Amino acid sequence: MLDRLPSRINLESRGVIVSCNLCPLCRKEMETLQHLLITCEVAQRLWIKCDSRVGITSVRSNVIVNHLCNFTIIGTSNKDNGVWKGMWLALAKEIWNHRNRIVFNNGQVDEIEIFATTQLHAGT
Repeated sequence: MLDRLPSRINLESRGVIVSCNLCPLCRKEMETLQHLLITCEVAQRLWIKCDSRVGITSVRSNVIVNHLCNFTIIGTSNKDNGVWKGMWLALAKEIWNHRNRIVFNNGQVDEIEIFATTQLHAGT
């Protein structure tokens, strides 16, 4: 939430030389944390998959903190919404972990793997 993870743009702003500042998932835009987790076309497909998992359609904010705050299903209990927010955290963490596998281990983008691992972490 504080944008302190070492995205390529954050590294550049700290004086680290980065050979390429493009998002490793889509390779189309600069890798800011907001882009990587929210606005990247790969991330967006994953968030849509989360919604479809529970049978909802939603419009999400492109600002990270608002995106999490809006990750609420109206008319459900606080406990259920807590589980849903846990899914948000699990997916955001797995997007970051997948990004690291691509950057550090020459991995490939695999949306199925990201979502499957997220479900294990979230316990769904």
